Amino acid sequence: MQTANSSSIVDLEKVGVQYEGGVQALENISLQVYQRDIVGIIGPNGAGKSTLLSVVLGLVKPTTGEARLFGKPISSDGLRRVGYVPQKAQPRDINFPSTVYETVLMGRVPKAGLFHRLGKQDHQKVKEVLEQLELFDLKDRRIGLLSGGQSQRVFLAKALVSDPELLLLDEPTSGVDAHSRKEFYDVLGRLNQESGVTLILSSHDIGIVTTLAKRVVCINRTLFFCGDTSEFTSSSILAKTYDYPIEVVRHHDHA
Repeated sequence: MQTANSSSIVDLEKVGVQYEGGVQALENISLQVYQRDIVGIIGPNGAGKSTLLSVVLGLVKPTTGEARLFGKPISSDGLRRVGYVPQKAQPRDINFPSTVYETVLMGRVPKAGLFHRLGKQDHQKVKEVLEQLELFDLKDRRIGLLSGGQSQRVFLAKALVSDPELLLLDEPTSGVDAHSRKEFYDVLGRLNQESGVTLILSSHDIGIVTTLAKRVVCINRTLFFCGDTSEFTSSSILAKTYDYPIEVVRHHDHA
């Protein structure tokens, strides 16, 4: 939510993205995200949610409009201040050789630089984050042997060891059981409240978004709604976004 003391983290101004073959993924998207915000992005499959996150991550360049990060055009310097948890980050191969500790440590590489050795400070940060996310006891376990919920916490830890000011999450709990989802989103809430990390979350779970997020963004190629979660009560907005009636089921155990 914007306040008198808020600084803009993400600025999208009339952003459009058109892929090869004339496929219009995004059209005329204007959006601002502020410090300590939690923005939930919802929309049907193919609505452009992942494309929107890719624009912020500098992976997709807008065809039209302008995207800015921390007040400047998106660049490698700005992206060092951003963490990312992708959809279904966990490896499917149970023999994948990397341990929890090794996987999380790799999150320090962008901070140190590709050709710099990781030192004592980097290892100390990994230990702190593993303890924070209650993963330290699993540090020597291969990540291919973890449950879905444990794996997602590992990749959240990997994103957090770089001390991001902005954290982007793309359907981070897809395929994860309900108990693990609750634990995961509880962690996100604490990160925002205690560490001031700004969060942008894309999810199909409208109930999760409306419980965790401070603001909701509805897109289906274009922007249909952007406002406080408390304002997000009109079924007509959801029906317009999804092209059919939607009922919001609130997850009160996240409040």
